[in-house]
Order: sequence, then C-alpha cells, then structure tokens
Amino acid sequence: MKLSEKIAALIDVKSIVTLVMTGALVVMLFSGSNPPSELLALYCTSYGAVITYFFTRRKET
Repeated sequence: MKLSEKIAALIDVKSIVTLVMTGALVVMLFSGSNPPSELLALYCTSYGAVITYFFTRRKET
C-alpha cells in the first residue's frame, strides 16, 4: 500500500468523526469551563456509542 493510499484511508468519515469528537471532548474537559454534569454525561455517552459503533462493526467486502 502506497503512502498516498494510507493517507486517503485516514481521511474517511470514521476518522473525521472520531477526531472531531475526541477534540471536542478534550476541549470540554481541559478548557477550564464547568459544563453541566448532564451535558458532560450525555456527550460522553454519545462519544462512547459512536466509537463503539465505528470500531466494532464488520468491514464491508
């Protein structure tokens, strides 16, 4: 697999969603703001569901 193919494989929906949600979680946790605990719990639950879905589904052939 060529380097360009590896880079193209990184730029798919799964990677973009994972990186954006991870970045948002890091910003939320380390920004010094104090989000409501319900919002943080909802976001963490959603984050876990999305990550679990993307990384446990079967590869399409």
